[in-house]
Amino acid sequence: MARHSAGRGAAVLRTLANGVRLLAVPMPHVQSASVGVFLRVGSRDETPATNGISHVLEHMAFKGTATRSVQAINLDAERLGADVNAFTGKDATAYFMTGLGRHADQLLRMTADIVLNSSFPEHELQRELDVVRQEAIEYDEDPQDSADDLLDRAIWGDAAMGMPVIGTVDNIEGFARSDLVRHVQSHYVAQKTVVAAAGNFDVEAWMALAAELFGAMPSAPDPAQAKPPAPTAYLGQAVARRFTQVSQVFVNIAYPVAPAQQDAVSQQRWRLVAAVAANLFGGGMSSPLADTIRERLGLAYTADATIDKGDVWANFVVSAVTTPDKLDALVAATGELLRAQAAAIDPVHLERAKNQLAVARVRTAERTYATMEQAVEELLASGTVLPMAEALATIEDIGADEVRAVFERMLAHAPALAITGKGASVRSARQLVARLSASVERTLSPPSAA
Repeated sequence: MARHSAGRGAAVLRTLANGVRLLAVPMPHVQSASVGVFLRVGSRDETPATNGISHVLEHMAFKGTATRSVQAINLDAERLGADVNAFTGKDATAYFMTGLGRHADQLLRMTADIVLNSSFPEHELQRELDVVRQEAIEYDEDPQDSADDLLDRAIWGDAAMGMPVIGTVDNIEGFARSDLVRHVQSHYVAQKTVVAAAGNFDVEAWMALAAELFGAMPSAPDPAQAKPPAPTAYLGQAVARRFTQVSQVFVNIAYPVAPAQQDAVSQQRWRLVAAVAANLFGGGMSSPLADTIRERLGLAYTADATIDKGDVWANFVVSAVTTPDKLDALVAATGELLRAQAAAIDPVHLERAKNQLAVARVRTAERTYATMEQAVEELLASGTVLPMAEALATIEDIGADEVRAVFERMLAHAPALAITGKGASVRSARQLVARLSASVERTLSPPSAA
């Protein structure tokens, strides 16, 4: 068993002989603990014919194991007062529980049972497929959820990353138990698995139990599956979908901000720099985006900027909700604001953005699940976990030129734009992209000589 430890209170990382990684983050100042199993598989690993199977599998994993019924799975956790949940994303599927720190070993046993021993009973499958189908319809009929899915298509096109995580209704209705079993055999493998915990618990005892439970987890049938995936090519398109029953328009604009360097240190620093850039531009009411779009121009009630990221990808996303008559002005103003950041970074806004990120890191460190999830995300992205002290020191060290460069590099790409709502159309989306690009190019032009 390979070992790595960064000292007392820091993350402890060990790798089993079969490739499973064990990650523990001690938090002696709390009384709770979160335990999770994270698998590097999501909708990115699907095809048009199997789109949605990762999400269906996540649902079905709770419907019974070799030794426990769905009722026992729920009752066993709730008897301990534990919260039980799971999620499916583009590049990961996770199962996790949060309870008392003294129950960490029991939480691990129960989570391992769900991941390793699910039986996918036939009598539960059709009922759960109906539930997931209703969930997919609900997403499809919501203009804001649809805008998020459309943005993925605008960014990545027909590639797997551009497909919706929830899948299509036709696919969901057609999945069989054999499809789930094949998916598990292909992707629920040792090299893609991180078993993690954060909180107040006996780390050595928990590590020993995790090694016992996951030491025999099968390896990937194809060695290539164990390698980190290559990033999907960014396309940058304009897409739209009309919803006649709403009066507003939901707008998402994205640019790629993937790092140039791939070593762990540069990865970690770059992710913090990108987060500062998003905070600076659209994090909070005093940010240039919110202050201009909402307070000064009155173009939208909601406008913000975030970094949407995964293991080998990241996008700078600007989101807003407005009315059709204000859409053109909103997009033009956003373009001018983006290019202004590429020209110069205001030191006051840089200070604000860095402090916002530092406070977010500190607050994350006070919650067990958030701490665990962040540690796993960093591990999958860079192979290491950034200690709190180093994270805060790095944030403090970030300079204006680094942040400005984020805007400069991302604006070299064509924007991806998705709009849903009243009056939305592909033609109008393309016109908006042209307007956005014109705003960027106009502010790019050097000032005329005096």
